[in-house]
Amino acid sequence: MMRIFWTTIILLSSYYLYRAINFRFVKEGIGPTFWNKQFWFVSHLATAVLPLITGPFQFWNWFRKRYIKWHRFLGKVYIIGCLLGGLSALYLGITQPYSGSIVPTLILASLWLFMTSAAWITIRRKDVQAHRLFMIRSYTLTLSFVFLRILSDLVYEHNFLSFIKNQDVKDATYEWMSWVIPILIIEFFISWLPSIKRLKSST
Repeated sequence: MMRIFWTTIILLSSYYLYRAINFRFVKEGIGPTFWNKQFWFVSHLATAVLPLITGPFQFWNWFRKRYIKWHRFLGKVYIIGCLLGGLSALYLGITQPYSGSIVPTLILASLWLFMTSAAWITIRRKDVQAHRLFMIRSYTLTLSFVFLRILSDLVYEHNFLSFIKNQDVKDATYEWMSWVIPILIIEFFISWLPSIKRLKSST
């Protein structure tokens, strides 16, 4: 089951990463000058792709137990990629031309930075369980661009959210959904459900 899950994640990530690169660097462009978005788009892609690639290795039990040094090294690469990618996302969020996208992008970037920092702090304190939970949250936010592209396809190709007539509101809505819904689902399984089970077992 987990093999199917991770295979699906890797395939979707690869497909939508290709589409994102093609859209940004081929179709729409990355800005008129080096400092006018070009640097920030390139740096965001170069850094954010690191956690996207290294993330699955961090959750692979066989790899982690067999190659602990590589696990730690890739963990550092993951954290650096998330932090630099999050900082560049903050700048791109502030300076983007679509006003409805600014707030969801800034909150997403801030949460990504927080969850990743918390994962690093907890493992430094040798709190493995808390580290694992923060890593799950961090990687869920790393994958938000995949969820965003899936929702974009549903909106523009399959009339999802067709009841929203204003295009700007529709775009802002699925941008919020692209990370709010996944993180809520993750919280349900790793936090809320275990809490409910503990509460029931104690009564």
